[in-house]
Amino acid sequence: MINDKGEFGKVSKIRKKKIKKTNILLGFICILLAVLLGFILVTSYKSEQKESRHLSEIADDQQSGIEDYEAVKERAKELEEISSEEAEDTEDTKDTEKTDTADTEDADKTEDTKDKTTAASGIVCWGDDLINGEESNTYSYMTVLQKLLTDNGYNMTVINKTLQGGGTLSMMKMAGVSDETIQSYITKHQQAANGAQLNVTETGIRDLTEEQTTRNDMDCIPVIFMGYYGGWNHDPAELADQQEQILNTFQNKNQFIVVGTRPMDGSVTSEALDQVLSQKWGEHYISLADVTAQPSSTYEAQQAMAEAILQKLQELNYISKN
Repeated sequence: MINDKGEFGKVSKIRKKKIKKTNILLGFICILLAVLLGFILVTSYKSEQKESRHLSEIADDQQSGIEDYEAVKERAKELEEISSEEAEDTEDTKDTEKTDTADTEDADKTEDTKDKTTAASGIVCWGDDLINGEESNTYSYMTVLQKLLTDNGYNMTVINKTLQGGGTLSMMKMAGVSDETIQSYITKHQQAANGAQLNVTETGIRDLTEEQTTRNDMDCIPVIFMGYYGGWNHDPAELADQQEQILNTFQNKNQFIVVGTRPMDGSVTSEALDQVLSQKWGEHYISLADVTAQPSSTYEAQQAMAEAILQKLQELNYISKN
């Protein structure tokens, strides 16, 4: 029994030693495992840190690339705007050049027109001849005007297109105004009369010769003296309209003179006539009442009218000495 216990004791000691060694070994293994785990953790941490830095660098590069792209895009936009502005400036410059060219051409045309306008072949008197017979050859304003022009060195011929004792309707007919237009005035006069008897000059048109209706004065400067014998229904505005009808038959519509005197029957005063005609014709208008107090058919009035016409021709620069 003792031996068995002795053996058991030995076995127990041996087992304890083995257990102790095993525990030591396991402890050592645990330590190694702990060290290995620490190494792995440290390595993993370093790797993660490295990867994090790499990713951060990539992100920075991408951000930088985006910023560079945005900068390039913004610069491209600026260049596009500059190019657009330069194109607009170029277009404006072209437009300005075109405008300047057009203005120059217009100025040249205006100058050419002015030259053509001032090159009138003569002066033509339209309307009433207030002095009849042989006296007109010496004392009419047309005869006096011709003498004044010649004496003052103007080589201009005065043409007589007046109509003795004729109304304004006959004068328009002689100038070539359409029958339809003339008839419209006659109809208006008849309607205004409402059945009352009218003077023949308000409704009738004189028989005219071929010589009278032939126009050889289209490029002359017209002097319109009409209305003394009627034909305009005692309405100054209508008289102005009829004067314009005759003026429109001329080539140089900007060069003309209108002379106004009250009608022979006294149906319209000089003041009423002048108020309408001066407003209509402006600087082109001459009021005979402002020129002379004599009746228009007198020699004195004819002389005064001729002098006033010459002065107006000079003021408007219609004539020049050669």
